[in-house]
Amino acid sequence: MNVAELTDDELLKELKTRFFHTKQTLYDLKIVSKRLEEVNRKLQISEQVKSNFVSHMKNEINNPLSCILGLTQQLLSHDADRETTLEIANSIYAEAFSLDFQLRNIFAAAELEDGATMLQSATVDGHALMINTVNDFAHLIKAKELEVFFMGSRLTLGSTPPVVAGAPKILFKSDSDKLELVVQNLLSNAIEFNNPGGRIDLDINIVDDRLLISVSDTGIGLDTAQLERIFDRFTQLESGIRKSHKGHGLGLSITKAVIDMMEGTVLVNANPGEGCSVTLSIPFTETDADADTFSVDGNEFFFGDDSAELF
Repeated sequence: MNVAELTDDELLKELKTRFFHTKQTLYDLKIVSKRLEEVNRKLQISEQVKSNFVSHMKNEINNPLSCILGLTQQLLSHDADRETTLEIANSIYAEAFSLDFQLRNIFAAAELEDGATMLQSATVDGHALMINTVNDFAHLIKAKELEVFFMGSRLTLGSTPPVVAGAPKILFKSDSDKLELVVQNLLSNAIEFNNPGGRIDLDINIVDDRLLISVSDTGIGLDTAQLERIFDRFTQLESGIRKSHKGHGLGLSITKAVIDMMEGTVLVNANPGEGCSVTLSIPFTETDADADTFSVDGNEFFFGDDSAELF
């Protein structure tokens, strides 16, 4: 455009147009700059959180390993009576169980973050899954003298799945290994944040074509303002040298991610000092009650037809 050929009005209009475009460009740059600053801030927070997580995990892994090595050396160094040997063996088991559980969570979180995890189809016995999970954590439940109720009935640790009066056997298609880890994390939290001598309630039902699994405790609870944060990966509401509870902030984030993959939802109800209740709601996929291949503890897999519907 030849400016010399423009009238005064046309020139003024052109200047206004260019001024507006310049102003808009500066505004867009300002917005982009703010967004970049926010991204940079979040990256810095993320790196700090992960750095703290790695530092914390060194202790979470090294402590049980050191304890196991020390206890093993104690067994090898001298002859111990049966009672002492059993006590040391129980301590070794507890430390090894804790280490295995933590490593399973770490590997699961890594796979979820990498996007490499996939759901595998298995026929799951819901009652057996819940009872077996309780039995896995029996040593921690006993240590806190907790009472555990399943479908309203008090459980005896080490028991087999009870026959609940009037309740049909719950068989459904799911990824047994991942669902087991989810229930383990919920039960682990219910134990860790419960009060000594407290109570844990577990339920599994089918309501409106959805599988409902709930784990409730009578522990310390939490503030409703903190509900969103509990699903953040690597995040714990309590941290630092005064941290009084074990864990590394992965359990609930894994739970949320896995249930999202199953197209389900996670509902948390809690109040300070009034315990906590977590309910999982998953689309129910019925399976053949006479199926001869199924998983009851999350350690066996059944890979069916590739066209089988998963949830």
